[in-house]
Amino acid sequence: MGREDEERGGDRKEKKDKKKRRSASSESAERSREREKRRRKQQQQVVNKNRKADGTGGGQSMFWDGFQWVPRADTGAGAADDVNASRKNRRLYLGNLPYHLGVTEDSFSKQLYETMRDRGMCNDPNQNPVLHVWFARDKGANYGFCEVGTMEETERALQLDGMLVLGVPVSIKRPNDAVSPAGMIGGVPVGMQMPGQGGMLALPSAQVSATSPIIRIDEILKVEDKTADDDYNDVKEDMAEGCGAHGKLLMVAIVKPQHAQGNAALKPGDVYLHCATTDDATKIMRAMGHRKYDGRQIAMTSFEESKFMAEIKPLF
Repeated sequence: MGREDEERGGDRKEKKDKKKRRSASSESAERSREREKRRRKQQQQVVNKNRKADGTGGGQSMFWDGFQWVPRADTGAGAADDVNASRKNRRLYLGNLPYHLGVTEDSFSKQLYETMRDRGMCNDPNQNPVLHVWFARDKGANYGFCEVGTMEETERALQLDGMLVLGVPVSIKRPNDAVSPAGMIGGVPVGMQMPGQGGMLALPSAQVSATSPIIRIDEILKVEDKTADDDYNDVKEDMAEGCGAHGKLLMVAIVKPQHAQGNAALKPGDVYLHCATTDDATKIMRAMGHRKYDGRQIAMTSFEESKFMAEIKPLF
């Protein structure tokens, strides 16, 4: 009888464990559904915000950039005038093209797109921002031009001056007749130079390199008295989904008030990403560091791995 009782007890424990797992899975699925509802609502809000005054534009295409819904650049007939007006400032000169090695307009467009995508320079990583590429075919010529979809992406592409194409450094510059447009990109005035960068545009999110596999994201959640566990879980799952698409993550930790008690170095709402390698951290910072979450600019910095392992990870 003792053995039968033991087996029955084991069966009950197994059933109880299965029920717990189903419950946890159900809660996770419910959170996912709620997040998707919020995303759809946000998408509609952005569409309404970008709707033209005459009521058109309701069918504007959107894409999910990893954290939020963003409108695609409108390249339809209705925006033709705007596109033509900015075309001069969206053209780039290409020099030292390796014709002798077989480079073509299509192969160059593909490489430029893939390089921009991998460095987080595309507004939409799933859409090639290079609209047209033209190579001069005169005898002895080795230059050409390309047109980029948006002003922001044109400025970022300038960072790739000297990009190796079939082993040859290609010059990517503004044509002599183009003027750098006024404005701000990533909080930095267009044309601003940084020490040691010559004429390169200061774009920290595109140029950053991680120094450790740990990324600290500053106060990504505004913690208040009414902040619930679901709010923390939503942020963790969004970070795992959005950032995890660009680099392997081992752990996502978000600081709660109880973690910060007695530790002035910790701030509620901060997130720590433990990446598999420093290279993974670099990819994530370049791809996601210039984006927004819940309407606020993301601030990503490298964090010392030994300090994270000794002081922060044990709290979670």
